[in-house]
Amino acid sequence: MTATVASIAAPVTVDAISTQAGATVFVYTDPDGTLSSDCTGCGEYAWMLAADHAFAQQHAAACFRRPRPLRLAA
Repeated sequence: MTATVASIAAPVTVDAISTQAGATVFVYTDPDGTLSSDCTGCGEYAWMLAADHAFAQQHAAACFRRPRPLRLAA
């Protein structure tokens, strides 16, 4: 039996866009070349086939939720 080991690369942050309520929409380039974003206010996660910042910018302009508090593991 043969085992294959593949390294798992983390996404790379390419942009951080502030919302009107002080949250941040982080934009990442994923290892497969796609773009994803994550909002620290409402928690929305989005994944896109084409690397286009327009969606993240629109979300940042429309999101009025304040940043969510971080929860640390005990």
